[in-house]
Amino acid sequence: MSSHEIDYALIGDDMQLVEVSLDPREAVIAEAGMLAYVEQDITFVSKMGDGSEPNQGFFGALFSAGKRMLTGESLFLTHFTNNAAEGQRKVAFAAPYPGKIIPLDLGETDG
Repeated sequence: MSSHEIDYALIGDDMQLVEVSLDPREAVIAEAGMLAYVEQDITFVSKMGDGSEPNQGFFGALFSAGKRMLTGESLFLTHFTNNAAEGQRKVAFAAPYPGKIIPLDLGETDG
């Protein structure tokens, strides 16, 4: 799956928040219940499955969602999209418990 550099900022120390800046028509996918706030022009929709294959069909989404349920994760994921004509918009996420957010460059990981 291809992706590009994400514009984000980590805010806070023990109860951290990650604020993601989305370009027009750019989207980010998050687990249910993690939303802290959104700016205007950000729309969101919940979808079944992990979002890695947008055209996987019903049974593919069902299988993907089933795998998520087995690991104790939510059946649905929320897709947040910047629908502004121009300019970045922000969406922020936070965990319900204390902890540190550790950014990883997935292009540099093994596997």
